[in-house]
Amino acid sequence: GNTGNTGNTGNTGNTGNTGNTGNTGNTGNTGNTGNTGNTGNTTPPTLTIPNPIKLEATGVLSTVALGTATATDSLGNSVTVSNNAPATFPLGTTAVTYTATDIYGNVATATQSITIVDTTPPVITAPAAVSANSTTGQAMAVNIGMATATDLFTPINISNNAPALFPIGNTTVIWSATDANGNASTATQLVTVVDASIPTDTTPPVISIQQPAITIEATSPQMSVNLGAVTATDIVDGAITPTNNAPATFPLGVTSVTWMATDAAGNTATAVQQVTVQDTTPPALTPPAAVSGVSQDGYAVAVNIGTATVADAFNPVTITNDAPAKFPVGNTTVTWSATDANNNSVTATQQVTVTDNSIFANLPPDPGAAGKATLAGIDSDNDGVRDDVQRWIALTYPNSQKTRAALTQMAKAKQKVLLNAADAINARSYAIESNRAYLCLSFVRRQIKGLSGKDSYNISGEMRALYLNTYARSKAALQHSQHLSGSFFSIPADKSTGCNFNPATLAN
Repeated sequence: GNTGNTGNTGNTGNTGNTGNTGNTGNTGNTGNTGNTGNTGNTTPPTLTIPNPIKLEATGVLSTVALGTATATDSLGNSVTVSNNAPATFPLGTTAVTYTATDIYGNVATATQSITIVDTTPPVITAPAAVSANSTTGQAMAVNIGMATATDLFTPINISNNAPALFPIGNTTVIWSATDANGNASTATQLVTVVDASIPTDTTPPVISIQQPAITIEATSPQMSVNLGAVTATDIVDGAITPTNNAPATFPLGVTSVTWMATDAAGNTATAVQQVTVQDTTPPALTPPAAVSGVSQDGYAVAVNIGTATVADAFNPVTITNDAPAKFPVGNTTVTWSATDANNNSVTATQQVTVTDNSIFANLPPDPGAAGKATLAGIDSDNDGVRDDVQRWIALTYPNSQKTRAALTQMAKAKQKVLLNAADAINARSYAIESNRAYLCLSFVRRQIKGLSGKDSYNISGEMRALYLNTYARSKAALQHSQHLSGSFFSIPADKSTGCNFNPATLAN
């Protein structure tokens, strides 16, 4: 019974029909096609068109991609969009009208501007260069040919500025081409008139090279070189600018640069310039800083001396040195050498100092014959032991601290005996002191595994021979012995009491 609602164009006020929910049998109204005549919807669609287009012509008529227009309806219904665009567009501006129509017949229109322009000038080709001989030496007419031109838009107007008569020499003719839309381009043609009335020039120019041979020192593998002033003159044409085949940069070695000059008659002259790039510069060598080491036993030791650094324009650079595997006590000069790829060499030195921390470090020098010149000999460090005896003790027993201590005690006692040989009153006390030193030596030598009392006796004998190595010293010892005639000495049970040092504190 709701078929009468087809005229309810507003429908917005039909809220009172909510009570019709019971009309479930009216399922056939879902299509409600009778509403197509809903003349109450008068709102046109919303139409969106592409932006204006401006294109360079691709032909007399150009194809254009317009883009896509879109349209929407306020009620969400479908909209039909069309336009009146031609298949191709002519030169100028064409208005393309887009039309959008909804299902109620409401229409919206919009216009897109399509502009086709021609700003491309013609492609012009001038005739080839021509040459003519004037037998009179005057200006003459020359057949210069005709230029050609192509363009999308015809006709094309071709013209030139050629004179009626061409003078002797070179004349540049400018050809112009203008298409139907006023776009123009130019090209040039060279016209040469030769004066055939004068004798033929067969003399080539003369090339003058200020520096025929150039030698420079290389600072890099490729060098820029100033070739200096090079000029060329011709008896007919005067000054001519010469050309050359010089590279942009020159490698190590000799490069021949050929200069060339050609006059108007075609006569050519050449000259060669030699460019020598040499490397006589040795590497820049920096040796390591001076270093030091310590020898604990007086013998040579290994020392880390570091590495030299070098810089040179040509690699590889070979670095060597004459450093020994081990450095002796004192100062050693290490010579570093660097040789570049071109055999340029340089040297630099490094100081290596090894300090002697051994028992030999502070030994006095060997007194030699001067040490035997007097009874007292030479005691340069004033320690109570003659220098020759002090050296013998250290060099003979470098590995036994106890033995060296006992022999030093004995040496001081024997020196007192020699220097006080005439003192009869104190002779016994000097003898006791010397005897105590022998007991000390015997004790410390027995502490060393495998040694016997005979060992200390032999050592004492060696020292006695060293002390009494001159007539004066032997005589003094004999005088001392005479003072001891009839004397008695007791030997302590503990021989270590003879030491004026504590043997237990020494390592060996």
